[in-house]
Amino acid sequence: MTDIAAIEIPRVEGLGIELILPATIKLTGMITKNGTNPDLAGFFRTVHGDAISRGLREVFVDVSRLTFVNSSAIRLFIDWASWIKNDKAPPYILRFVTSRRFTWQQTAFAALTSLMKDVLVVERVD
Repeated sequence: MTDIAAIEIPRVEGLGIELILPATIKLTGMITKNGTNPDLAGFFRTVHGDAISRGLREVFVDVSRLTFVNSSAIRLFIDWASWIKNDKAPPYILRFVTSRRFTWQQTAFAALTSLMKDVLVVERVD
């Protein structure tokens, strides 16, 4: 079993990543470069494995201060929800905390919720 606090955080230009116990990831800034996505994909996959191994019921991803992401980054969120949905272990809920201030969040998470409503929940902070 791993501890979320022990997971290595990738360095991604323009993006801040903070792990908060017991199961929250806070993303700030922007994700604009396609080349950074393999690092983020590996990071999200590790967090997913940690959630499964600890039997978590929810993982929170606070994107309320993530001002912009490219389409490849949105794909990472889709992939993460798919891992949960397709894993043989008991699933957990992926709860995104979003902001109404950023149009990309409203659009992307409305689509994600309709596709993955059984494993993904979106809440807005403002």
